[in-house]
This record gives sequence, C-alpha cells and structure tokens, in this order.
Amino acid sequence: MCLKVVLLGYGAIGKSLHGALARHPRRVHVLGVLDRTAGVPSAVSPTIKPGFLADADADADADERPPALTLAEALESADLIVECASPAAVRALGPAIIASGTDMLIASLGALVDDTLRASVMETGPGRAYLSTGAIGGLDLIRASAGTIDSMELHTRKLPGALLHAGLPQDLRAKITAATTLGEPQTVFAGTVAHAVELFPSNINVAAALGLAAGDFGFVKISITADPTATLTSHSIHVQGSGGTYRFGIENAPDPQNPATSALTARAMASGILRLAGAGPHFI
Repeated sequence: MCLKVVLLGYGAIGKSLHGALARHPRRVHVLGVLDRTAGVPSAVSPTIKPGFLADADADADADERPPALTLAEALESADLIVECASPAAVRALGPAIIASGTDMLIASLGALVDDTLRASVMETGPGRAYLSTGAIGGLDLIRASAGTIDSMELHTRKLPGALLHAGLPQDLRAKITAATTLGEPQTVFAGTVAHAVELFPSNINVAAALGLAAGDFGFVKISITADPTATLTSHSIHVQGSGGTYRFGIENAPDPQNPATSALTARAMASGILRLAGAGPHFI
C-alpha cells in the first residue's frame, strides 16, 4: 500500500514532515501542498481569510517544495490530507475535507476546542479525522482511563520567544518579555484549555490533546512558564482519578526553524502516517 498524501501547510513542520516521508517512497507518496488560496468556494467557509496559511508557508523553499494543488485537486487525488498549518486552516478547510470523504490528520488540535467544529470533523464523516500525538506521549493511557479521571494538570515551560506572537494581549506580552529582562522564569498563564488555546493558538496543542484523550477539556488545568534559561521545552503532566495516579514528563528540543513547536511534532506525524500506510508495529 502506498498512501497518497497532500500537505496542508509547508512551514517548519511541513518541510520536516516532507523530508521524513520522502525516506519511505514505497509507503507514502506526497502529491503536493494545498495552495494557500486553496480554491475554496465562499460557500465552504464564509470566514476564510486570504493568507490563513501565510505563517505556515513562510519558510518554504521553492526548489524543494512539492507542487501546489487546489482544494479540488487535493480532494480528488489524496487518501489523506495532513494539516500542519494552523487552527485557522482546520476551521476553514477541515469540514469540507471530511465531508468530501477524504481522511485528514490534524496537528493543530487547539482548533477542536470549538464544539461545533469538533463535531463536524470528528463525528460527521464520511472522511475520518486522525489526531496527531504531536509533542507528547501517554495519550493512550489517558484515553484508556477516560471515565475514571478526576483531574489533570499540565505544566509547560518554554523559552519566552517561543510564546510570543502577533495576537498576544499587551499585558501578557509584557509578562513574557519580563522573563527575558529579569533573566528568571515567570509563570505567565494559569487557566483552562479553551483560554490557553485562545491566547496561544499555535503552541499549546498539548493541552488540547490531553482534553481530547480524556473526553473532557474541563479536567485539564494548565500553567505556562516563560523560562529564559530553558534549553528544552518541557511538559509535566499529572493525572489523578479512581483508576490510578499517573505522572509523566516530556522534554523536547524545539524545532530550530520554529521554536514555538517541538522538533518531535513532525516526527510524530510521520510515524502516524506510516502506521496508516501499514508500517508496524501496531500498538492498540
């Protein structure tokens, strides 16, 4: 089986993913990249804005990049469309991709905090939505424990620069930059998954993954620390419930091309795609 794949986004993650998949030509064939204009009819998503893939495509190398495809071309030819762009891309194109009968692998899990969007891509079909494990492990344990969980805590620590983006409120931006100025870690956020995704849409997918695995975003309490001394991005997770207590920690090297995301993210996506293409081992 050779899985035909189209990439939605070709920034740091998309380029790394393309390189990883290119090493398995008998398993996966990357047909192209969904063009940022995407050829999307206005009826598909009245809120779609030009350039919703702009950040995801910013570092693309024209010499290495696969050919650009319209949405219609992608839906006609792909077995799987792989989103490695942004929550906005999931909102704009996810429902149309799933409704077409094409499967989709989603990296920007924060978009699925929205109940309506989550239902349209995960429950309606006929296409199937797959969720990337991204920067963490242990989601199989959490999914198996769903229904027994009482609480979950996620403590994330990142370099201040990895948390900064254009849409941050000024007071939060000041907290993050203060960590650099003082040279000391500063807790810059404590709250819910929905609020974390609203403030940090591109770099707190871990929180959304935990909530999706548990079946309830309300279980997850999040704190984010901006740490100018951090050499690795860390996620400390504590799960407590009637079935047991679980603690696990992950420390990932940030992607050198985009420190807001982990270098593990593209590798995790490649691993998932290869499993869909039939490569083992298969843990269920």
